[in-house]
Amino acid sequence: MQLLQRLYELDLLRDIDLQFARWLGQRFEASHTLLTLAAVVSQQSGEGHACLHLQQLPNLIASWPDELHSDAKQWYAQLDAALDTHQLLLGYGTEPTPLVLERNRVYLYRLWHAEKQVAEALLARAQARDAACDLPSFGAALDQLFIGATEQPDWQRVAVVTAVARRLAVISGGPGTGKTTTVTRMLAMYLQQTLSADRQARPHILLAAPTGKAAARLSESIAGAKAQLPVAEPIKQLIPEQGITLHRLLGARPRSVRYRYNRDNPLQVDLLVVDEASMIDLPLMAALLEALPEHARLVLIGDKQQLASVEAGSVLGDLCAMQSAAVPTEAMQELLCVTCGLPVTEGDTRVLADSVAFLRKSYRFAGDSGIGELASAVNRGSVKQTQAVLRRGFDDLNWIEALTADNQHLVQHMAQKYSHYLSCFKQAISPDEAHAAFAKFQLLCGLRKGVFGVDALNEAFENYLERRGLKAADNRWYEGRPVIITRNDAALQLYNGDIGITLFDTEQQQLRVYFEQGGEMRSYSTSRVPQHETVFAMTVHKSQGSEFKEITLVLTDSARVMSRELVYTGITRAKQHCNLYGKKAVMLAAVDQPTVRMSGLAERLWG
Repeated sequence: MQLLQRLYELDLLRDIDLQFARWLGQRFEASHTLLTLAAVVSQQSGEGHACLHLQQLPNLIASWPDELHSDAKQWYAQLDAALDTHQLLLGYGTEPTPLVLERNRVYLYRLWHAEKQVAEALLARAQARDAACDLPSFGAALDQLFIGATEQPDWQRVAVVTAVARRLAVISGGPGTGKTTTVTRMLAMYLQQTLSADRQARPHILLAAPTGKAAARLSESIAGAKAQLPVAEPIKQLIPEQGITLHRLLGARPRSVRYRYNRDNPLQVDLLVVDEASMIDLPLMAALLEALPEHARLVLIGDKQQLASVEAGSVLGDLCAMQSAAVPTEAMQELLCVTCGLPVTEGDTRVLADSVAFLRKSYRFAGDSGIGELASAVNRGSVKQTQAVLRRGFDDLNWIEALTADNQHLVQHMAQKYSHYLSCFKQAISPDEAHAAFAKFQLLCGLRKGVFGVDALNEAFENYLERRGLKAADNRWYEGRPVIITRNDAALQLYNGDIGITLFDTEQQQLRVYFEQGGEMRSYSTSRVPQHETVFAMTVHKSQGSEFKEITLVLTDSARVMSRELVYTGITRAKQHCNLYGKKAVMLAAVDQPTVRMSGLAERLWG
């Protein structure tokens, strides 16, 4: 147990990893070698990996402190023999065991089962063949929706055809590529095709997203986009606007890991659109697919370049991990050729390729946009191009060098940027106005801990508010306090990532916290708000699904946390202005460090 204990003492294992190994040891009397492996697999799942690939184990060991290398090498040398010795603890998926070994990958059973379930469900949906569309009317409807479009090829048009023609559609695109516009056109097209086949049909369409903020943004975007559609008013009226969280959609229940809707009690839906799909982890995707009726269409929208989910898996990334040689089936290529002018190409035919579409052109950022240029350079992993963008002096980019080891300079920056928001509470303000004011700026961090982490910065900024007389020292609640929910509460329908603003209710003469839920504001007494934290500073992970007029991205010294995807996700939360705070060497190192999540899903999907 020496290596296991030392890994824990050096903070390379969490409490839960150590306790998991000890529990297995008490139950199965397994070797120390296998128990240490179990703890490491558990720790890797906490890092977001669906499994531990044994080929990557030497690299993981090399990242451990030198003092562990001797014991670690001995442990690694004993692994092959240990893997064959205790089939009650480690099996091959034929029956439930705590660990599963498959194709040189070791899983926790629940993640192995979720990955297998997700792959089978996605492939079954991709292979489903619905009735062939009437090409003349199909093409005419497309021309009406894309009237005046001159882009060749028009990737939005390709995505619409993909989503209408297939029971599964995956649409990936960066900021400003028109994901919402594309989906709204797709909904109009789907409704036109459905109603032309059956005028009495009223297909049930649902919109969802992983967080409340993302669901609210989806609702707002769909409402704006459908108003611009060149289609008949009855079609517009059938396009829903209200997005809900996935947990609410599935019927999350208090104190239960099971959802109300499942295989035995499926959702009543014909078409489900899910935005911000990069945030969906393996178990949640498994639950979603299990709850979908067989006939239902599923459209997943997201940006494959963004950070993967906080929990284990990288489902959207794996869905988009098609090899360059992979091409759609002959039938799909013919449809795209006739409707979109795409040439038929030779290659390795993959049925899943029929369901994947990429939006390649950004319409948000103008040619002189530093945010767009920087996001593009970071996305490509080009350190040289990133340096060039930072030197060009774009108006919408601002570099702030971290000159001191403490965070007081950054706190002063926060005070300046939040000054407009804080001034709003000098007079009466509505919940809608308060939320709009807060959305103008957000400080984003890669870390929770450390002097430049979320916890320390929120505490330091609240200390500043106390000195300014804007917060009482003996009360954590005050008018203007922004909070973010950190644990789901199905009973209150408040979910991880939902943001609330604290306001004084003149009628009830008390502070209440206002959240946007289902397109309206709902308030809760401060004592009823579930697990939460102050959110003047927010992690980049928590910011996914949100946009702000201006952001400041804090680039910390922790190379272990900073990555290309984190920087890209942070930058693209800004609509108008992006400040970068830190050291350029840290940012450039992050650009050169892509995140790789260990998973078997891409192999299951693409072969």
